[in-house]
Amino acid sequence: MTPDEIDRILAEAAKRASPDDGAPDAMVRRAEDAILADLRPVRPLASAWVFTMVLVAIFLAFAAVSALVLGLHGLAALDAAQIALILPALLCAAWLAAAACVREMSPAAGPRLDIIALALAAAGFPILFALVFHGYSSGDLVKEGVPCLVTGLCVAIPTGLTIALIFRRGFVLAWSAAGLAAGVLSGLAGLGTLELHCANLKAIHVIIWHVGVVLVSGLFGFGSGRIVDSYRANSAR
Repeated sequence: MTPDEIDRILAEAAKRASPDDGAPDAMVRRAEDAILADLRPVRPLASAWVFTMVLVAIFLAFAAVSALVLGLHGLAALDAAQIALILPALLCAAWLAAAACVREMSPAAGPRLDIIALALAAAGFPILFALVFHGYSSGDLVKEGVPCLVTGLCVAIPTGLTIALIFRRGFVLAWSAAGLAAGVLSGLAGLGTLELHCANLKAIHVIIWHVGVVLVSGLFGFGSGRIVDSYRANSAR
């Protein structure tokens, strides 16, 4: 219910109730009837864990389907130890980013996790990739890296739009924070696709271009959210 609708209901109640109508109790009952007649029950918000599971499922679906379409060349190039480290790390990071998204869907849901999700992804994955991969030659770094960045962002964008639809089921107060959290989760979907698809296992390539998808997607989500926040603030004036 919007403020204009509330004003209209109160104005109608004031017209129906006047000092000549009798007892004050009757006036109160008329005002209550006028207000309650237009009220409708709202659908309760699902539990936080339900939304978290849904968002993680979206991450998995976009990452896996995109990699299947492009080809699982990266997965074939990884050994068992690398798979055992990278895939669980991706899932944990996605879970944290999904939890950060859910926190923004409900006011006073708890401390914000969007900055934490971005910081851990931006710092944790370079450390992990430096441990499991080798090779820091800068030859053809840009030529080999730009296609991966573009591919990852092509996965992140539809993932982010899908997450935005989920946001509509809640009540987002700060779209900049929500956009950052959604951008990180979307970027992780792009990163997951690249780890499954890209067979270039040079550490410098993976650290710069694969992790770069998460950073660019997160910043894009934050910027988009700031635009929405500014628009809402100007509309409220």
